[in-house]
Amino acid sequence: MSNSIRLGIAGARFGEKHAAAFSKIEGIELTGIADLDEEKRNSLFNTYGFKRQFESYQSLIESESLDAIVICLPSHLHERAISTAFDADIHVLCEKPPAVNESEMSRIVSSAGFCGKTFMWARQQRFSPEIKTARELVAEGALGDVYRGEASWHWGWWPFANNNWRGSREEGGGALLELGIHMIDSLWYVMGCPDPVEAMASSHSLFLKDHVPDPDFVAEDSVFGMVRFKNGASLNFSSMFFGHVEGPKSHWGAPTEQSIRLFGTKGSVDLVQGELTQAAKPEALVKSYASPTSEAEWFILQAQEFLDSIIESREPENNGKQGLTLMRVLDALAQSAKEKRAVPIKATRSLEDLFGGL
Repeated sequence: MSNSIRLGIAGARFGEKHAAAFSKIEGIELTGIADLDEEKRNSLFNTYGFKRQFESYQSLIESESLDAIVICLPSHLHERAISTAFDADIHVLCEKPPAVNESEMSRIVSSAGFCGKTFMWARQQRFSPEIKTARELVAEGALGDVYRGEASWHWGWWPFANNNWRGSREEGGGALLELGIHMIDSLWYVMGCPDPVEAMASSHSLFLKDHVPDPDFVAEDSVFGMVRFKNGASLNFSSMFFGHVEGPKSHWGAPTEQSIRLFGTKGSVDLVQGELTQAAKPEALVKSYASPTSEAEWFILQAQEFLDSIIESREPENNGKQGLTLMRVLDALAQSAKEKRAVPIKATRSLEDLFGGL
């Protein structure tokens, strides 16, 4: 490996956020950008000074010029692209969701362990002050015993084209994998990633059938669920694409309404506003616990963590075991919604458990 990590990005649309972040990281060489869309590809190539550009992620990986890659492809292509990168001895940072189900994620984690390459899945919100500091407060006991999390993320309308893969269940789309994953992970991560034991959910496909080519494979456009943990805590979430709400615009242009709050015996935290509330009759004290920073800064911190984990040969903050547990939760929620019953969740073994005897 050269002194600089030679980095490629597969997928120019969301990959631009990663390119902007990695361009500010010392020790990174932006080596290649791949995308089918020539206009988007050229834009990133010229803006961030990539060495080469490619029409496909396969040709980028096969160029034998990379040490690491950021995968920003449609969700159903993640496992295939990750496997191809591992076969080429390349470290991987993959956009969320890291896979479309537990089976794919299990294969990814196993492959990373066998080939000895770094695998990290992207969730830049974990590097925001509101999330990062709240996790520290929980670990320090400032909230007492954390027993409950509640979150919602509702969009006003469907901002994508009618043939977009996000509307297809078979391609990893739907409200659970596109929106719910964010709400669940924010709460779960701040809680300290406790072991999940049971999930229950309901979902609906009331609007998306008019926005997809094949209604037989339409994904859910809303999902509501609860996850129970081994330590007795629980979380519930609500996610909708067609929520008839007004609010700040998402990256894709739809108005949104979002709330994420964690409750403990000594106080609660608002993970959107960065506020800690402690109430004792007759007064409630509300104070800021974090100073907001831009999303661009979260991406930079995430990029630095990926680079550091490669250099230091250690597990990254967003590691494979966490990704596997998260996919088990999402699978259980999807199964619960389909079968209309609560679904148990099996424990996730560590990489040391899986590969310690090899």
